[in-house]
Amino acid sequence: MGLIILSVLLSLLFSTILWMTTGNLLPIGQKNKWPGIFNLGAYALIFLVPIYSTIFFLS
Repeated sequence: MGLIILSVLLSLLFSTILWMTTGNLLPIGQKNKWPGIFNLGAYALIFLVPIYSTIFFLS
């Protein structure tokens, strides 16, 4: 349970940093972009799997 919570918190932290540096990029190639909260959620989901996998295999 702690691994999941740590992974979610780290993915939210990294997604916020990415969003603050790059802004609203999603969806790529379209003129109308998603609102910021949807971009944060998408970035967090993109980061969640690699962070969880890394922590799981290293521990």
